[in-house]
Amino acid sequence: MTRLLGALLVTAAGLLAGLLAAGGLRERAERLAELGRMLELMEFELSRFSTPLPTLFERLAGQLAGDAGALCRRMRDGLQELGSRTLADIWAAALEALPPAERRMLLPLGQVLGRYGAEEQRMALAVCRESVARAAAEARTAQREKGRMLVGVSAAGAAALAVLLI
Repeated sequence: MTRLLGALLVTAAGLLAGLLAAGGLRERAERLAELGRMLELMEFELSRFSTPLPTLFERLAGQLAGDAGALCRRMRDGLQELGSRTLADIWAAALEALPPAERRMLLPLGQVLGRYGAEEQRMALAVCRESVARAAAEARTAQREKGRMLVGVSAAGAAALAVLLI
């Protein structure tokens, strides 16, 4: 009876590991989509209304959820240190909470935001948004293709191990 219970627990653990891995793929796709939305809204606000950055990040902090909303809140709060720190430094610090891949995509914006004219900022935002959109599309594809496979392989591997234990 204890062997059977152990086998059942091993199978359940394998299934859970697969579900967690698939959930990580889903979370990345959602995070990238929200960051893309943030960049789109930034581009719109800066190109149409020349919204000052403190106002822009204040608005976006209330509109966006997840990591994008948290990034905007960190920027809103960090902009109070402008003068003693550069905008690029504040941007880099605000990005620290993001995973490395997302951080690398967004980091170059810190060298452009608030430093150049509206058109240059808009172009930099458009390039960054396109990069994030490509990554989001790849993440959605990976989620669809690999998500089920991860769950299936994890459960099957755990079931095979459970059979060996019995």
